Amino acid sequence: MRRFPRERVRFRPAAYGVALHKGRFLMVRSVFTGLWEFPGGAVEPYETMLEGLKREFREETGVEPEPGELLEVSENFVSIFGHPFHSLRFYYSVWVPPEAPLQCDERENDAVAWLDPSSLPAESFPADQLKIIRRLLP
Repeated sequence: MRRFPRERVRFRPAAYGVALHKGRFLMVRSVFTGLWEFPGGAVEPYETMLEGLKREFREETGVEPEPGELLEVSENFVSIFGHPFHSLRFYYSVWVPPEAPLQCDERENDAVAWLDPSSLPAESFPADQLKIIRRLLP
């Protein structure tokens, strides 16, 4: 693990949407990690968590989400492009029309799809998100 001086570490709040329909989650595959993830990302300054969630979700999927309840909060220490962050991730349930056309943001992801997580190995998902998937599926 890389170590950074304490004064360089910044908080990075992020919001993610968890859309579930008939056993499938709407997910994006990150070009940075190769993992399937819930759509979302960093909340901008002066943006509320729900504003950030809606913007990030829309940018990554092309679909406008309807936010629901807060499902989970996770934290981690990460380095993104050489910058250290104390990452705080807020996961919200969201509703989106399952038939809505999907549009991939190719700057950050190489695919967007409704996935049945049982069709992929557990290593295909970040650990904190796999925990949410397993909790929500019967």
